[in-house]
Amino acid sequence: MSTGEENSAPIPNDLIVQIFSRLPAESVARCRCLSKLWGSILHRPFFTELFLTRSWARPRLLFALKREDAWSFYSLPQRQHDLHDKASPPPDFHMKFPKDIISPEYHGFTAGLIYFSRKSITLKSQEETVICEPRTGQYATVPKLLRYGKSFLGYDPIGKQFKVLFMDHTDCVTHCSDVHRVLTLGNGIMEWRKIKCSCSLFHHVMDDEGICINGVLYFASKQRYYFPCDVKIVCFDVRSEKFKSIDVEWDSSWYVKLVNYKGKVGVITWKGLCELSISVLEDVEKQEWSKYVYTLPDNSILDSSKYSIAGVTARGEIVFSGNFTSGPFYVVYFSLESKTLQSVEIQGLEKDHGVCAYVDLVEDLNVNDAKYLKSSPRLNVIAVRPKPQERKP
Repeated sequence: MSTGEENSAPIPNDLIVQIFSRLPAESVARCRCLSKLWGSILHRPFFTELFLTRSWARPRLLFALKREDAWSFYSLPQRQHDLHDKASPPPDFHMKFPKDIISPEYHGFTAGLIYFSRKSITLKSQEETVICEPRTGQYATVPKLLRYGKSFLGYDPIGKQFKVLFMDHTDCVTHCSDVHRVLTLGNGIMEWRKIKCSCSLFHHVMDDEGICINGVLYFASKQRYYFPCDVKIVCFDVRSEKFKSIDVEWDSSWYVKLVNYKGKVGVITWKGLCELSISVLEDVEKQEWSKYVYTLPDNSILDSSKYSIAGVTARGEIVFSGNFTSGPFYVVYFSLESKTLQSVEIQGLEKDHGVCAYVDLVEDLNVNDAKYLKSSPRLNVIAVRPKPQERKP
């Protein structure tokens, strides 16, 4: 009588690849450690690229919840097909980071990583600039830079490198600095390097998060500290470390947000309750913009004092997220094609927290594999799900 082992046949490698490409990144990481064969297959570039492609087909919304004592991270599948679903499954809880590690002053989202930084770091300051993977708790801390300015996180998809750009404001009261600093993550000992900007930039970098699209970091800078004044979009090529500036129409009287609009940088201006426009940079060299104006329905729940723009999905929908979880919490999708609104209630988040939301969260094994991201024990990360917001009966 033959045993099961004698009758079993090895699983073809192609089938292994197809099966594991459908799993979450955390499961893939665990399976790599269970077998030398699996580890070899699941580390191959072909598999990591296939996994990323499949992940783009199932993007998620990321929620960063902030309170005095901590930041908590949740995510849930982005709406894909069902235009009539007005409720969502409970979001997945990932991690909680204590306040004494992560600074609440500035934050942003780039290629699956969230970064937190301060405008001014002193020798007595305990906070560090922290870059973290919100689902796994992996992190990197950036060396302190005793300067005054604003930092951004950029990603080069060709070289698969993250870089931190620091725009120096230290002497901007007396003159416009043309020397800034950049740091490459994971390149041995992380050190700041000076880089010179030869193009004409306004030196008052605005307090927006910036956005990185196809290896170019975009953020806004203004001519002087107070409005009204001219505004430019600064373009920083993460790979070549070259700057460029672009003139832009910027109405500071209203809510303004930089977004990724189908692979191009867009500027959304949200006027009051009903009017919304998006300007899209069609040609960087010619500085040509296209502008589209939309009217939101009168019965919309949207209010720019209670909602923020999370971004624009690859399907061409502007996503609005509530700013707080003090009451019923909604995400609202506005289709730029059909010009329709759809609100979805999100239940299961912690109560009484501020919310920052981001679209198109995908799992990239290249990011999880990166040597510059460490394990999380030193950060005292909390991986136990907090008490959720009470559900309505």
